[in-house]
Amino acid sequence: MRTTAILNLKGGVAKTVTTAAMADILAIDHKKRVLVIDGDPQGNLSQYFGVEAQEGTSTLDLLQGTHEAVYSDWVSPARPEECIAIIPADMRLIAADVDALQHGRCDLGAMEELRRAIQEDADSGDPESVAASYDYLLIDCPPSFSATSTAALTAADDVVIPLRLDSFSTRGMAELAAQVDNMRRINPRLRVAGVLVTQYQRTDEEKAALRFLREQTVLPVFRYTIRHSGRVSASTYASVPLVKFSPWCGATRDYRAFVQEYMAQGGGLDHGKA
Repeated sequence: MRTTAILNLKGGVAKTVTTAAMADILAIDHKKRVLVIDGDPQGNLSQYFGVEAQEGTSTLDLLQGTHEAVYSDWVSPARPEECIAIIPADMRLIAADVDALQHGRCDLGAMEELRRAIQEDADSGDPESVAASYDYLLIDCPPSFSATSTAALTAADDVVIPLRLDSFSTRGMAELAAQVDNMRRINPRLRVAGVLVTQYQRTDEEKAALRFLREQTVLPVFRYTIRHSGRVSASTYASVPLVKFSPWCGATRDYRAFVQEYMAQGGGLDHGKA
């Protein structure tokens, strides 16, 4: 199972949209079994999939260790017909940071334990366990280096970094690269799969920024960019996968091409710069 954290320390760069698009395309186009973890207290990914964070089945419960990490008992179906499941979140997830700072109760290894449990089922040879496991685990991280982000990077094989081409976002790349590199002391598997440029409008300024981004050596950059499209936000209002809501819009085609590139990379052990 490949585990990927979708992370950027800046908001408004399409982290949640990218997580949702990846899950939908992996499941619908490629028939993969996908588990997503909503790691953002805003809970937008949970809202998109129409799943509320209930006691015992939320990301907060996972990090606080209030329930055993028997994922089949408390993972919630998101789109069962497409084999997408979710561990949802809401504003209560802020308590994970409070616990980590004040009480030391937040289990930063909880997502890694969950990943191992799923992998053990997949490797067990038991047909029922294998059928209930997942091919991909995608973690939608908050726009901060929080307890949830730390837990996600502890478990992840690699990181996808959505990025909007403005000076504020691009200036933060070196810091983000350093944070990921520091996490490799805890998780040697961890690699950066690549920076994914989102909401791309092909203005002269953005073309120049993209050239600069590709020329810098701090982080790898995906070949494909995601064009700006009003159909993306419309699909989130409708809570309908973009690939079904607007299958031929530019952003849909771009996300499909990006997912193909992402899948071709393999896992974190096989590629990427630190």
